[in-house]
Amino acid sequence: MSSDTQARTRPSLAGPISVRPLETAADRKAFLDIPYTAYGHLADWRAPLRFEREAQINPAKNPALARMEHVLMVARRGSDVVGRIAAFINPAHLETHKDATGHFGFLDTVAPDDDVIGALMQAAEDWLRSRGMKRIAGPFNFSVNEECGLLVDGFDSPPVMMMPHGRPDYAPALEARQYAKAMDMYAYMCQLGEPYRVPEKIRKLKEAFDQDPGLEVRMMNPQDYKGEIDLILGIFDDAWSRNWGFVPFGKDEITHMANELKPLIRRDGLWIGLIDGEPACFTLVLPNLNEATEGLDGRLLPFGWVQLVRRLKLQGTRTARLPLAGMRQKFHKTRRGMLTMVASCEAAFAAQHARGVREVEASWILETNRDLHNLVSIYDAPRYKTYRIYGKAL
Repeated sequence: MSSDTQARTRPSLAGPISVRPLETAADRKAFLDIPYTAYGHLADWRAPLRFEREAQINPAKNPALARMEHVLMVARRGSDVVGRIAAFINPAHLETHKDATGHFGFLDTVAPDDDVIGALMQAAEDWLRSRGMKRIAGPFNFSVNEECGLLVDGFDSPPVMMMPHGRPDYAPALEARQYAKAMDMYAYMCQLGEPYRVPEKIRKLKEAFDQDPGLEVRMMNPQDYKGEIDLILGIFDDAWSRNWGFVPFGKDEITHMANELKPLIRRDGLWIGLIDGEPACFTLVLPNLNEATEGLDGRLLPFGWVQLVRRLKLQGTRTARLPLAGMRQKFHKTRRGMLTMVASCEAAFAAQHARGVREVEASWILETNRDLHNLVSIYDAPRYKTYRIYGKAL
């Protein structure tokens, strides 16, 4: 590429910035393309599948978004697209928390630029303030049940599936606009070893589990896939209902999630723990889709789908993610509950190791969730990434 061509394609760093809602198909494409432009040169970024990103911002395909008043915006400096942001009002959040808080998400700029970030945040704040919101928090894409949090530590390793990436310049730019930490969320990387090694504490807890005839764990029943998803998300809603930022899954969201994840959920990736026959807890582990799609630039056509199928179905992945786990509140702080939770987690890890998985990310875990931190610590898993939710009064 000649120097003249590079000058024409590089966004200008001078001139006024305009931030406007999407109006055309070209605007929509620009909104979706920004992360690939912004991070495509970073060795530790993994391009998400483009068709999935497009569906995420389409209310006809994302039932959670369909219920939200929202706006998607892009920032331009002259004719150059230099950033994007979304602002939205989540009625499920307002009904649960009654805090007059709106949210922002999809904050991305093509290059470090505090002026662009400032213009994007001002636009989101103005939009939410005009609709009666008293506070703004984020990033959420589009809720606490989807991708959320700003990466503030752990830029030197790639994200796993359904976890965000970014650049170190975002956090100080937000803090310069009086945004403050609302909550941190941690990601841990569990090393399964070769051969598979069960930590001594886990082995002893598993022995106690095996000695109690009222405790058991089982794999997912694939013949009742929808019923199993309903079951675990019901446990999840009960387990997390008192946690910071909790928003319950809607029935249509459960159906949507079940359909989206079905190609990735294996029978031995979902384990349900029972206490005296009652479903009490679960552990879900998914193959790391980001590993399987590496190098495809988010595209499955014309031949990317062949590589994806081969990597997922034939080769398998070396990495996986534990995105969902939970135990009904009635069993919290009980020994039988702890034993059953440990047994479901251990069964899931052992099954993944048998498939060739050697690392499982446990994410994300609220900084205040001591029980899960304690469980992960038994596996000697290091905390290797921190994601932050920011908030500000309007």
